[in-house]
This record gives sequence, C-alpha cells and structure tokens, in this order.
Amino acid sequence: MYDLTSAGRRSYGKGIVLSHCLLSLSYLLPALLLPMHIYILYYFWFDYGREVDKHLCSCSCWDTVFKGSYESGVATYKHVYFNATQNAFKMWLFTIVFIIILYESMKLLIWLAFQWKLRVSMCVLFLASLFPHYYTWWCYMNYYNDEYYKQWYHQLFFSFTEIVSSFTILYLCSTTHETTVYKLSVIIGIALVHVCVSSVDQFVSNVLQGEGYSHQVVRDLGFMIPDLLNIVLPLLELHKLRSSSSLFKSPGPTFSSGADPTLPVIINASVILSLTVTALALL
Repeated sequence: MYDLTSAGRRSYGKGIVLSHCLLSLSYLLPALLLPMHIYILYYFWFDYGREVDKHLCSCSCWDTVFKGSYESGVATYKHVYFNATQNAFKMWLFTIVFIIILYESMKLLIWLAFQWKLRVSMCVLFLASLFPHYYTWWCYMNYYNDEYYKQWYHQLFFSFTEIVSSFTILYLCSTTHETTVYKLSVIIGIALVHVCVSSVDQFVSNVLQGEGYSHQVVRDLGFMIPDLLNIVLPLLELHKLRSSSSLFKSPGPTFSSGADPTLPVIINASVILSLTVTALALL
C-alpha cells in the first residue's frame, strides 16, 4: 500500500533523489582512480619530474594518424599522444572493460546497501581488493605501452586468481547468498597463496627488512593487507557458521524488494572478460 498523502509523496520523492545521488557515487570512483594514482606518483617521484617547455618540445614518435591532415611530421606539444596501433587498441579495450566492471560492481554494492542486503564483511573485502585490481590494469597498460612482456605471465597468475576471488566475494556481498565452507575456502586459499608468493617475492625484503623505497613499501602493503583481510574475515564468517551450526544449512530466505542483480552482474562481467581475453589473444 502506498502513502498518498502529501507528506508521503514528499518522503518518497526525497528517497528517490537520495538514491540517485548515492548511485552516482558509482560513477565517481572510476573517474577519480587515475587522478589519485597520478597524484600519488607525483608525491613519491617529484624529484624525478621535470618541467616541460610547451613551445620548444616536440615528439617524433607519434604517427599523427588521429590528427589527419591537420598535423603531420614531427608533432608539437600535446597533453595526450596515441598511435594507431594494435597495442593502443588493446590498451583502450582493456581500460573500457576495467571501467565497466568497476562501475557495475560499485553500483551493485550501493544497490545492496539500499535494499539492506549488503554483507558488510564481504563488502570490506571487495573494496580492499580495488588496489590490486587497479595495479593489474596499470601493469598491463605499461606492458602494452612499453612492449615489455618479461613479467607478463607472473602478473597473469595474480590477475586470474584475484578475479576468481573477487567474483566470489562480490557474490557473497549479497545476504541472499549463503556463505558456505567451499565459497569461503576459495577466498582463503587464494589469499594464502598470494601471501606466500608475495612474501618470497618482495614483501619480506622491501617491507620487513626495510630494503625497499617508500613507494615500494606502500605498494607491497597495498597487496598484503587485502590478502590478510581475505584470510581473517572469511575465517570469522566460518566461525559464525560453526557457532550457528549452519555449515550445511539450506540457502537463506529471499527478499521481496526486487530481484537480486548480483549473479547477473558477475555473469556479465565474466562474459566481458572472456571476450576481452579472446580478442587480446587473437590480435
């Protein structure tokens, strides 16, 4: 039954406005990630930067294709250069896919929060995983841009396992989806592997032994903290299951406030990623 009084209509209108304002936050994060990243790089690497004279500088590595007949030969200063190459297309495709999945994921979390269906522990894990995923995007952008593929398969291992873990976490962000031993074990197992590999790789030397530069310490902590959270919080969820004797409990009740879009979002993201990987492999 709807409240048809003027107060009810005003309350409903305010709720709609508030919901749209909060959903707009899902646009904000993809828009701010790169500027925040560049600001952090500027903070750590300020001494390595240099002033650019826009009037005297030039670039002979730019093919000027996208400028057409307006400019050719050795180009003058531009804020952004890009060449009409396969790698440039791959970088564009990879970026678009990253932004779409990030946007849809954030929109889903906000929707779940509005419906009171958000599992807070899993939401914390998903938000903590944003830095590793962003770092993955940045690595592949640089691999393609520099045509440097020495670390490709090393990064691919972390990328694939992070995606599996994050999709599992995103699925469990909805309280309509039951937490089970198997689902939580996927998250914990991947995190344990990451902790072990990262420790042997760089974390111990850079952070614990103090041999790394400040930006390396921040980076390695940005990897290690989410992995540790992916161990601790799922273990707490397992403890809740054991305490409530619900390890083998049937799925919980559904809610009547609308269809849960969590699974469709994950399926769509998986399809997009699969098509992207296929396209990148064929090019």
